[in-house]
Amino acid sequence: MGVFRIHQGTVTTGSQLYIGDGRKAFRVNHLLKLQGSQSQEVSSAGPGDICAVAKVDNIHFDAVLHDSHDKDHFYLEPLACPEPMSSLAIDTIRHGDERKLSDALHRMTLEDPSLMVEHRESQNETIISGLGSTHLQVVLEKLQAVYNIDVGTRLPGIPYRETILEASVGHHRHKKQSGGSGQFGEVFLRIEPLPRGAGFQFASEVVGGVIPSQYIPAVEKGVREVMNTGAIAGYPMQDIRVVVYDGVQ
Repeated sequence: MGVFRIHQGTVTTGSQLYIGDGRKAFRVNHLLKLQGSQSQEVSSAGPGDICAVAKVDNIHFDAVLHDSHDKDHFYLEPLACPEPMSSLAIDTIRHGDERKLSDALHRMTLEDPSLMVEHRESQNETIISGLGSTHLQVVLEKLQAVYNIDVGTRLPGIPYRETILEASVGHHRHKKQSGGSGQFGEVFLRIEPLPRGAGFQFASEVVGGVIPSQYIPAVEKGVREVMNTGAIAGYPMQDIRVVVYDGVQ
């Protein structure tokens, strides 16, 4: 059901209403007046009444219902919700319910702006966050009762990250002997810390073609592979700047 409060005018059975700036109206076939957990079908309702209509999927949180395109530009100021205080990681118990869970959580966040859902790629976890343990318990009960989805819960994992605190330089020569004079590659790198949240930067200070430019992207690729692995397995490094140079400082 779409629940709304009438601020101006009268809504009657058979009224044609628009949702926000939508171009297609819906017809109020059954107008319900709400009193707590009870509902009563009425023929009309006016300012101050809290009413509901059923089976109108396009009604969404903060939508403005009106009967004229002259009011398409009317919008509500967004409601400020408190920051989430509690989180849980959830998984489906039955195989094949993953899509159902995703759709159900999407719909529930549309209905409840204080509920947050996040998928953390680094740990492959779906996290729900709410205003407290009671709020999250209501969400879990609704998943089971309304959407028939059973989920398991656990505390969310900690998304560890690594970085460095001081600048440093490194040098390595790789030799490959396959007959004849052989081959080698030599790399000089300087690594520097960046402010938190700055991410990753790669730069080249090679001048004069001492190192052919076509080799520089391979150096960056190698650096990114090492960053994604990190010293702690599975926790990538971040907030660093890596500079490749020609060995002359």
